[in-house]
Amino acid sequence: MKIFHCADTHLGYRAYSRHVPEGEPDAGLNLREADVYAAWDRLIEAAIAAKPDVVIHAGDLFDRVRPSNRAIDRALGGLHRLSQAGLPTIIVAGNHETPRLRETGHVFRLLRRIPNIHPLFAGKPEQVAIGDLLVTAVAHSGQLAERVGEARPDPDAELNLLVTHGAVSGIKEFRNSELNQAALPDATLQGGWDYVALGHYHEFTALGHNTWYCGSNERFSFSEEKEPKGYAIVELPGPQVEHHEIACRQFVTLSYDCQDIAAGGGGEGLTERLLAQLEATAPDDKVVRQRIWNVSREEWATVDRRALLHAAGGAINYALNPEFSDTTVELQAAPELGTLLEEFRDYLTGQPLQKPADRDWLLEHAAELLGGNQ
Repeated sequence: MKIFHCADTHLGYRAYSRHVPEGEPDAGLNLREADVYAAWDRLIEAAIAAKPDVVIHAGDLFDRVRPSNRAIDRALGGLHRLSQAGLPTIIVAGNHETPRLRETGHVFRLLRRIPNIHPLFAGKPEQVAIGDLLVTAVAHSGQLAERVGEARPDPDAELNLLVTHGAVSGIKEFRNSELNQAALPDATLQGGWDYVALGHYHEFTALGHNTWYCGSNERFSFSEEKEPKGYAIVELPGPQVEHHEIACRQFVTLSYDCQDIAAGGGGEGLTERLLAQLEATAPDDKVVRQRIWNVSREEWATVDRRALLHAAGGAINYALNPEFSDTTVELQAAPELGTLLEEFRDYLTGQPLQKPADRDWLLEHAAELLGGNQ
């Protein structure tokens, strides 16, 4: 049996201030949002071409609890194509689209009317049979680890697949958790599954011979700069798992150490050296950051930042990040700050709110306004 395993499409994601130029499809749309929709379209094309027995989406179809009308429209368009192609599709809810309050309602309710599409968002084990395959799905909830622990393979089924969305303990990238992230102890994923399809971690990763993160199909941060993006094709029994890459936006980090240059000499000014490095990477249509290490404040004051910004004018975004040589001790001694949402959550902890539900309501709306992962 062939399985198309994908996840973390984050429809509706936005970043930076560039927009699609006039005269092009989606003119005026945030360019990174358009990137995500283009990656979604390529994913749908790949799924139809692969002709799998089932498509598994392991969570975070949407980037927000309340996605925009455009994000919903693009999601429905892709899912209708899968439906018309006769591809059974199972979508489990992830943390980005799952509301913290029941009164909010779940966007996945809109997907239930599409034939062949099975949106699962109950937050407890749910089962869907596809031929000889029994899929057990556990959507995101505040008790995800416990609910996944309750899921069991059916001994009467020919093949058993578990799909869920969360951070498995032991992966270092999950130590700094994001708001509404759920942890999955390793032990909850053991026990007789032919395949465990995971979402949430954006890199294609094996946690065992039968347990895989398929990764995302677009890049969302510089931590994903060198990772190939795409989906996994899984053959059962086995499993035999193969990653297939999808083209997406390129991220580039440029590093320049002034300490090394000072030791080696050279007569050019810092601006000229930074410009040469920047231009050599051909920044147009890329997301670029240029990190300058061990630079003194005096030398930094001589840098022509306008010239650098002009040279990077064709980039989707350009960030210039100096690390000053005379602030190392201060930075080490300074308290470590979390994300905006983490700091807001800590702030609310000390506030005398009338009801715990008020705190949940504030956190949910803060997550929506800040994009869920700031």
